Amino acid sequence: MAFELPFFSTSAWQTLLLALVSSLLVIPSQYHPTPFFRLLISKMAGRIYDANASNVYACFSSLLLSCLIVGCVAILAIGITSFAQYPVAFELLILFLLINNPYTNAKLKRAAWLLTQQQKPVVRDILSQFLRRDSNNLSESGLIKAIIEHQSLSYFRHFFLPLILYYSLGFNAALIYCLFLHCANVFSKTVPPDSQFSNATNAVIYYLEFLPIRLFCLPLLLKPKTQGFRYLALFVANSYQKNSCFLLACLSGYLGVQLGGPAFYSGKRYSKTRVGPKTLPQQKAIKQAKNALMFASAFWLCLILFLEIIYAATNHL
Repeated sequence: MAFELPFFSTSAWQTLLLALVSSLLVIPSQYHPTPFFRLLISKMAGRIYDANASNVYACFSSLLLSCLIVGCVAILAIGITSFAQYPVAFELLILFLLINNPYTNAKLKRAAWLLTQQQKPVVRDILSQFLRRDSNNLSESGLIKAIIEHQSLSYFRHFFLPLILYYSLGFNAALIYCLFLHCANVFSKTVPPDSQFSNATNAVIYYLEFLPIRLFCLPLLLKPKTQGFRYLALFVANSYQKNSCFLLACLSGYLGVQLGGPAFYSGKRYSKTRVGPKTLPQQKAIKQAKNALMFASAFWLCLILFLEIIYAATNHL
C-alpha cells in the first residue's frame, strides 16, 4: 500500500513545501544557475534583434526564439523527470531554481533599509541591478515607488502564480510559464520598451496571467472605502501594460498612495500612467504594500485549504 500524506492532497503538500523552501532557502546570485540561463537568452536575442527590421519580422522572430527556448528546456526537463527515480523531487528542484520571492532578497531588503537612512545614491545603485528603467535621477518618492512596484509585480509573477499553476495544473504548466516569463524579462532588457520584438512574448504572458492576476487582486478590493474600483475604471483601459496596471491600481486603492508614472529608459522618457491619488508614497508604504500582498496570499491560501478540507471530508465519509 502506497504511503499517503494525511489530510491534504499530494499537490497541496508539494506546493506548500516548494513555497516554504523558496522563502527560507536563498541561493547567492553568484552560485545561482538562472543568471547564466538569462545571459544565454540575452545573447541569442541580441543576435536576432534588428532595429531596422519590420514589425512582423520582429514579432515573429522573438516569438519563434522564445518558443524554441521554452520547447527545448521543457522537453529536456519533462524527459528527465519521466525517467527520474524521484520525479517529484526533480520537479521541485527545477521550479525552486526558476521561482523567486523578492521579499527574501537581501539586496532589496538592504535598499529599503538604506532609504530610511537617507542613503539614496546607494539605493539607486542597488535598484539599477533589478530595474530596466533608469534609476540615476529618481527622487525619494520615485525610489519608494520603484521598490513597491518591483516587489509587488515580481512577487505575483515570479512566486505566487508559478505556485498556483503547479498546484492546479501541474509541473508542466508552471515550467512553461516560468520559461516564457524569463524570456519576456530578458527581451525587455535587451531591446527598447516600445520595440515590437518583445511584444509577442509579452502577449503570451498577458494571456497566461490575465485571469490569475485579477483573482489575486480581489482580496485587495475588500478593504472598506477603497478607491480600487474607481482606479480600475480610470487607469487600466488606457495603460501600457494592463495586467501590471490592474495590480498597481488595486494596490494603490488599498494603500491610498500614488504608484506608477513616467519613467526613463536608456535616457528616453516614456509617459506611463500615474495610478491613484496625488498623495506620494512615504517609506512606510513599502512595508504596507508587502502586508497587502501577504493578506491577498493568505486569503487564497485559506480558501484553498478550506476546499482541501471539504474535499478530504467528503471523500472519507
